[in-house]
Amino acid sequence: MIENLVEITKDQLLAEVQKSSYDGYRFVTASCVDTADGYIDVYYHFDIDLQMKNYKLKVAKGEEIPSISRIYLCAVLVENEMKELFGLNITNIAIDYGGHMLLSDDDLANPMAKQQIVIEKKGAKKDE
Repeated sequence: MIENLVEITKDQLLAEVQKSSYDGYRFVTASCVDTADGYIDVYYHFDIDLQMKNYKLKVAKGEEIPSISRIYLCAVLVENEMKELFGLNITNIAIDYGGHMLLSDDDLANPMAKQQIVIEKKGAKKDE
């Protein structure tokens, strides 16, 4: 369990992040977890005087969420990473690498996202 965790909606995201900036919080990082139920949990981590504050945002796969990089420019790297590795649909990133910050065209798309792999039996009929 994460201490000081506040669950927010995507509509609250920018207002809460802006408030954190005004209050003097430092953006530490963001992280995410593919919950394999059609959602990705995104966590934003902030700190002031060694006290952490964390926001949790539950995002449906494919749903757009706004970038926080216009408030904390340093979020550019982690947002590009989450977009590229998990397929998180983050819009208006201040510097958007278009899915090629870490991966090339030859790499598996969204390698950290839970992928459904279907294995067909050799010689099986399509109805089986």
